Amino acid sequence: MEIDGGSSHSWADLPEELLEMIRQRLDSRIDVYRFRAVCTSWRSSTSLFYKQSPRVPLELPEPIRAHAYLSPVTICRVELVDDSEDSSSSSSMAWLTKVEESTYGDIQLLVPVSNRQLRTNSSGIMPKMLSSLNLLNFRLVEITKACSLKPASGSLHGINKVVLLPSSTNRNTNEYGVLAIFHEGKLGYWRFDEEEWKFIDETNFHYDDIIVYRGQAYVVDRWGTVYWIDSSLNLIQYSPPLYGCGSQKSLVESDGDFYVVDRFFDGERRTWNDELHSDVAHPYRYLPICQAKTVSIKVYKLDEEWGTWVNISSLGDKVFVLGNECSFSVSAKEFSGREGNCIYFIDPFDASRHGELRGRDARVYDLSSGRISKVANFPGHSCMLWPPSNFYC
Repeated sequence: MEIDGGSSHSWADLPEELLEMIRQRLDSRIDVYRFRAVCTSWRSSTSLFYKQSPRVPLELPEPIRAHAYLSPVTICRVELVDDSEDSSSSSSMAWLTKVEESTYGDIQLLVPVSNRQLRTNSSGIMPKMLSSLNLLNFRLVEITKACSLKPASGSLHGINKVVLLPSSTNRNTNEYGVLAIFHEGKLGYWRFDEEEWKFIDETNFHYDDIIVYRGQAYVVDRWGTVYWIDSSLNLIQYSPPLYGCGSQKSLVESDGDFYVVDRFFDGERRTWNDELHSDVAHPYRYLPICQAKTVSIKVYKLDEEWGTWVNISSLGDKVFVLGNECSFSVSAKEFSGREGNCIYFIDPFDASRHGELRGRDARVYDLSSGRISKVANFPGHSCMLWPPSNFYC
């Protein structure tokens, strides 16, 4: 691989002192994987476990009493490495994935809307490229980062969404904490050195989603009002209420604009029983099992100049993905042959009793037709979340 079109030198010829400067700036395991993918020389110069983050145990206090740890999550576009001049071939083989470090320190590829590990195709065959995660054969292009709260053992129930504040990958200091939506709507903050959670709003237990944008945390409640949270953990109203009648709202940032995706269910959403058992790890706090399916979706964009919500009938070439750890937007142009103007998500109906979203039945909403169906029923959409069929051997 040449450094530029007019040079006869390759990346393998880079002086060791410059290589070391680059290594010192690798912030995560994903950066290490991408560094090792540049060429064989760089791959042999750096251990796969370089920059492996020590797992920091967290003793979560009540009302979320559990032993857990924070796991970094990276949403990536996977592209086949193609040295030919035709760049369209790599984009035609691209798909979305969620990259997370396993309990054993290995890198796992997961379905981006859930926690299902990308193992096999429908015939039970696993692609050779993915089984070894050989980044000399394909590259990971970072889209966004998030974090996941994982149980040290067993299952962790009742946590809807967590973000790290301040938004940093440094998890070894007590200056950091987690902002979480739990118990199906309560908003709380816990700093790693404190003995209890702090409720940020003790009057509103109906928050639906959190995102971090440019280092700032934003939340949306069930009525579609967006707030930002200042350094003193005060809620500052950022938008007017949407007054949408949907069952669950997701907050998505796309090209600097805020969108709310309002999903309408055909039944009651999952509820939390505060009267049963004192810890969040108990499996029967959720009553009843939620059997609701999404029957309709509306999308609204915040007009910040006029302070109003605008009903959106088309996303153009944009694709929204509503995931466990984060919701995000991508352009279909970066995935040649894929269709835009759609939203990927998981229904409550597809979750387990403990609220885990497994990704077996990822669904897609096509704005142009208004149709909602399993991704497998949309040939033009299925390859966005899974490798193309010709990737399997």
